[in-house]
Amino acid sequence: MASESKVLWREWSDEAFAEAKAQDKPVLLGISAVWCHWCHVMDRGVPGDPVHTGVYNNPQIADYINAHFIPIRVDNDQRPDINARYNMGGWPTTCFLTPEGDVIYGATYLAPTQMRQLLPRVVEVWRNEREEILKQLRGRTEDAGRITRITMPTLADLQSSISHRQSAIVEDVAGAIIRNFDPKHGGLGNGQKFPMSDAWELLLAIYAQTREKRLLDMVVKTLVAMGTRGMYDLVAGGWFRYSTTPDWSVPHFEKMLEDHARLTPVYLHAIQLCRAVGREDDATTLTKVVRASLDYLTSTLLHDEAGLTYFAGSQDADETYYLLSREERAQLPAPFIDWRLYADWNALMLSALLPASVVLDEPAYADLAARIWRTLVNRCVNDDGSVVHSLISKDGAMVHASLRGQLGDQAALARAGLDLAQHRPKLAADALAIVRRVVEFAMRELRAPESNFYDAPANPNAQGMLRVRIQPIFDNCTLAEALLAMSYLADETDWRQVALAALTAFGDEYKRYREHAAPYALAVMRAAQPPDEIVIVGSSDEGLSFVRAAHATYSPWRVVRVLDPDRDVVAIAQRGYPIARLPVAFLCRGTACSAPIYTPDDLRAASV
Repeated sequence: MASESKVLWREWSDEAFAEAKAQDKPVLLGISAVWCHWCHVMDRGVPGDPVHTGVYNNPQIADYINAHFIPIRVDNDQRPDINARYNMGGWPTTCFLTPEGDVIYGATYLAPTQMRQLLPRVVEVWRNEREEILKQLRGRTEDAGRITRITMPTLADLQSSISHRQSAIVEDVAGAIIRNFDPKHGGLGNGQKFPMSDAWELLLAIYAQTREKRLLDMVVKTLVAMGTRGMYDLVAGGWFRYSTTPDWSVPHFEKMLEDHARLTPVYLHAIQLCRAVGREDDATTLTKVVRASLDYLTSTLLHDEAGLTYFAGSQDADETYYLLSREERAQLPAPFIDWRLYADWNALMLSALLPASVVLDEPAYADLAARIWRTLVNRCVNDDGSVVHSLISKDGAMVHASLRGQLGDQAALARAGLDLAQHRPKLAADALAIVRRVVEFAMRELRAPESNFYDAPANPNAQGMLRVRIQPIFDNCTLAEALLAMSYLADETDWRQVALAALTAFGDEYKRYREHAAPYALAVMRAAQPPDEIVIVGSSDEGLSFVRAAHATYSPWRVVRVLDPDRDVVAIAQRGYPIARLPVAFLCRGTACSAPIYTPDDLRAASV
């Protein structure tokens, strides 16, 4: 996008800020994304629109910016750490900074007339009111850097806190979702609609426990509307949109892989629940959407060769392109594909492919997930356990970009490894070893005194607000869920204590997110109660059909583990499992376990 502008953009770097200091100029920071509609509008305008004619492609505006500012352009997906600290409430973000990186003023989209008025005002303030600005900014990073030591509560205290508050937290968040539900179109009302995958997953989890039919109705109505109207082209097979109008009919640009990866498991879980209650027509419609989505992704964004298997991050074209039929698109040049590998998005996609292999009865999806895992481990996990955020193509090879050790990447990759361990018993031991390395990095470099986690390692040499350490609630939730699963798969309760402490730290903050706090409510639900634990005793090959049966039905919180009689002798003996006839499975809820189950069909029936 930036290539279409006439602004002389720099990358975020020490050199760019040194240039601002040397020339005594404020910084104009633009945060954008490939999938962001209004970012494109700021760059190139809307043909025929008298108001939104483009900002950065305007010669007069660009000349003024180049003369009076040091312009820096940041891609939201490539630098989530910068976006987390400077985003002004949406994309694009237009932010004016001091040469030290502190915020003078910020906004989101600005039309050309607004930018013409604002630019000279910022220059005037910088020249004539600088001391007052610097006085107000002084001390922010110092305050944020202060550390307070607290006493760690016991595991019993943490469990009591989560258990006593679970119902209230889930009711708060689910109530906000239900109140905002759009009964006419599905989805959440009030303005632009977003995929909100965790909101629908929360309603499915509550439905599974309560069998309150209206919850499943809400989810199905939303997913069907999302999957068969403007937000998704079922015929051409593509594009969950990042946002759209309230009736789903006018799409904006998409996040592509991330939204597909987050939504696919929700569709799969809804299919399972619809099948369980005889809603075959709904299950069939939802299945078509998932198949079309995966067909599109694997035929368009998948790079699959020896040693390098991953999905590209996103795709970019003019909005009108996505409204064309497949035949009309065939007459046009192919849209741009960003072939950067994002570790977190590919980890999410890996976690989506594994249940797809079971629900759609397509084992090839699990094979694909295993190849993506090998790529992530070999290319994105460093020896110290830090995860590289992205790989870029340079001189014909995929090389590391600079960002590593972000909490979102650590958490997503840990959860993906745990998912793989539960679907592919042959890979379980190696996957758990990698997950342990990734989690130990987070414990060592990211854990805060409050016992939750910072989003990035400390960097005292960072520019501006990157020196400020923040603790994002949703990345903490993802890591907490991974730690909870790991505590069962590795028989180590210490991980559970860490997860509970991280969640407890957000016991008040979640309220301000209302319906958007669904990831927190889901994590709390799982932390407050033991999972449906399915233990299979037998070799990896013998247990595979049992593993698929274990995942065939929906459960809000489940852990599947294979114990090999040759490798896991101690664990089998400790649990007292009989090994006279193998393979055998046990379904445990809390301290109660089922009688031995000797066939996959019986396990599938017992898991309902």
